[in-house]
Amino acid sequence: MTHPVDVVKLTKWMAADFSNQEQAIENPPFFAHIRVCMRPLPTGFQSGISLYLEQAYHFQIDKPYRVRVLHFIQRETDVLLENYRVADEEKFYGAARAPSKLATLSASDLEPMGGCDMFVRWENNSFIGEVEPGKKCTVVRKGATTYLDNKFIVTESHMTSYDRGRDPDTDELIWGSVAGPFEFDKRERFASEIQV
Repeated sequence: MTHPVDVVKLTKWMAADFSNQEQAIENPPFFAHIRVCMRPLPTGFQSGISLYLEQAYHFQIDKPYRVRVLHFIQRETDVLLENYRVADEEKFYGAARAPSKLATLSASDLEPMGGCDMFVRWENNSFIGEVEPGKKCTVVRKGATTYLDNKFIVTESHMTSYDRGRDPDTDELIWGSVAGPFEFDKRERFASEIQV
């Protein structure tokens, strides 16, 4: 690796269809079976490398509850991961597993998510990403305004995700797993689709 945080290696490790099926089977009261699919977008979509993300309950794989575009920017000591929501996202549902549908997405469909960018560093043979500090990534869920407290750890075969919403005043956990992080294994890899 020529750089302390190699953006190509990072995106190749993240470009996959992930599942926490084993965790959901072992502890169903606390963990639903969730799928996270991140598919590379073509070169030129944005400068550098971007991934299209869909996160869904396994039983509703065609109706993701989170659709994002992640734009990776190499910096001096880390990678900046910009988060974008997708306008009119319903028309792209399923695009993470349907390249022809994904090809219809354009940069003009994206809306920046202020305060929700992440900083990714290399540590102990894994990439660790954390949402920018300052409680600026606002998420309204079930009528409650929260801030996103998000962290992920990615290795070549696994992803650990801490996906939580906290009260902006008290920092109390409002949503997210109370039994620890989500543990995702790769079901399918899309690293070969990363174009440099």
